[in-house]
Amino acid sequence: MTKSIYIINPGENSPSHYGSEVLRAWEAGPRPILADLNIVTVAAFVPEDWSIRLCDERVENVDYGHPCDYVALTGKISQRERMFAISEEFRKRGTTVVIGGAHASLDPDDVRPHADVLVRGEIEEEALKIFDALEKGTFQTEYVCGKPDIANSPVPKWELYPEGMGLVAQVQTSRGCPFDCEFCDVIQYLGRKQRWKLPDQVLRELELLHGIGYREVFLADDNFTVMRKRATELLTAIRRWNEDKAAERVAFTTQLSIDIARTPDLLNLASEAGLERCFIGIETPNEMSLQETGKRQNMRIDLVAEVEKIAKAGIMPMGGMIVGFDNDGPDIFGIQARFVDRLPMPNVSIAMLVAPHATPLHARLKEEDRLVENVKIGGAHFLRTNIVPKQMTREQLRNGYVWLMHQVYDPINWLNRLRRYVELTPPAAANSSSRKFMFSEILLAKRLASKGSKERAAISGLQELAKVRPDLVSNLGYALTFYCQARYMLETAGVWNPAGVDQNAPYAAA
Repeated sequence: MTKSIYIINPGENSPSHYGSEVLRAWEAGPRPILADLNIVTVAAFVPEDWSIRLCDERVENVDYGHPCDYVALTGKISQRERMFAISEEFRKRGTTVVIGGAHASLDPDDVRPHADVLVRGEIEEEALKIFDALEKGTFQTEYVCGKPDIANSPVPKWELYPEGMGLVAQVQTSRGCPFDCEFCDVIQYLGRKQRWKLPDQVLRELELLHGIGYREVFLADDNFTVMRKRATELLTAIRRWNEDKAAERVAFTTQLSIDIARTPDLLNLASEAGLERCFIGIETPNEMSLQETGKRQNMRIDLVAEVEKIAKAGIMPMGGMIVGFDNDGPDIFGIQARFVDRLPMPNVSIAMLVAPHATPLHARLKEEDRLVENVKIGGAHFLRTNIVPKQMTREQLRNGYVWLMHQVYDPINWLNRLRRYVELTPPAAANSSSRKFMFSEILLAKRLASKGSKERAAISGLQELAKVRPDLVSNLGYALTFYCQARYMLETAGVWNPAGVDQNAPYAAA
């Protein structure tokens, strides 16, 4: 008898920088910014004669009445509460629940009580064994998988994803990262040895997505350009593929480290291939904090100048920053605010330092008795951290962080950074994937403009930039959506003050 499986991507515990909750909340549509890669990847390992249904909870509600033999859940710690709630509902109904993914692999003790079958690690090499056991009903309660050669991974089943729902599709090009940042759990999950898909493999996935209708793709890679030879080969293949698309070119986004700015040829190749946006882990301008956390690639360089090089190549830089390192005193908030003001980086995701379960930071702080053990973190809520800072109280860290978020997401400060990015980006560097503002972006702009005079001024400035640089509308629209998500996140948490930041606050001091 044919088996059936319901593969679910749970919703987030609460809004975050990288969510898309604002689209639904501000009535701009239920579409997530990033179509979910996890569920279509898992679907590719399911035997062909099985019945498969996918559910992305950001798009549609979970159907607890759906008849199936198995429910498969996958997710990060930021989806922990929803993952467990969905699991318990199905288990009450007698359905066997399989849980895998990042959180299940990094903190199996936390997940084990909520799963009938726990899958740890990357499924490729064990998939045949696991699904054969599920078919026969002879499955184990736990499977531990290794780190496979992903050159053998199948093409994800994007044809099963809700049609037209994701704004940006995803293609995973590698797993693992050679860097060893103390606070990061990537290497604990995926290892320090980076494993790559072959260029032809990536192009097959891109061709499928292009045929479905996607014109924006996130290249899912923990550090896309860290291995220069591999990055050059892949970007060369993507550039050739994209050139053949003429007016139907694809715009790309990825994650990379700041050191790409030291390799102008690679930076230009990335732009020519269609890379329009990149996320960079800036973390902090505090050199002692960079040394503390092992972020050596960001040390002894002019971070602002390096980011400017990326903008000048026609790529919009986005960044992640952190406050609360051991070498951060109460003055770090003012230092970060002034540093961000100098960047041609409209959107910056700022976080308080947290210690994810499997990281070296977690182990060190536990040894130092500086962990708040009953606090679950990792996107669970952006105002929550499980660390005890060294040079300030937890209350000072939270209050300073909220002050900093007001400074960075002040509408005029955001607009000024957006203008700086546009000023540095030459028209010749922009690729031909330009477009008009999407309907969702227009609705977001109207909603934001209704919030106050500063917001109206920011939207007016955005519109002027779009008139001057229509080739950058795609990036301007993305920057707007990211900004609105941050505002929604702050407003939902009840910490946004319409009156703005207090420039006399102690955090503003040098």
